[in-house]
Amino acid sequence: MLDHDGISMEDDGELHSLISVKLNVVNVKISRQIGQAVQARANLRLPEWRIISLLSTSGAMSQADIRSNIGMDKGQISRTVKTMMANELLSFDGEDGQSRNVRLCLTDKGREVHLRVDSMMEEHKAKVLALLSHDEKQSLYNSLLQIEKSVDGWLS
Repeated sequence: MLDHDGISMEDDGELHSLISVKLNVVNVKISRQIGQAVQARANLRLPEWRIISLLSTSGAMSQADIRSNIGMDKGQISRTVKTMMANELLSFDGEDGQSRNVRLCLTDKGREVHLRVDSMMEEHKAKVLALLSHDEKQSLYNSLLQIEKSVDGWLS
């Protein structure tokens, strides 16, 4: 069986490689598009938007929790949070004396930025997924969850 690019889908090893490549290509393209759109709409970098989006849905979180949810490394989170604090997008949600356990939350300005950008992001997601049926979206999501679990297990 050949896919739309004329590549054989019979060889499982080749299929594994192709899936890895396609996941990376799609990730890079989507990240680039989102990064450009968020920069134009709110003068944010993509890591800043990811943190705003996460905190808007999950509430206050520590930097460690943010890292485990969106996969940024410690240094990138630290630099991004510092910039966001300076830009008054984040504030502390109480302190317990240990900086790594300080919970961060959105400020009023951060929530306003989220509202301004989120509708655009929802439109983008709808366009990206428009070609898929509901069942295909559900299957894709379930497959990605399984891949994520496998990766998490492999990295542990």
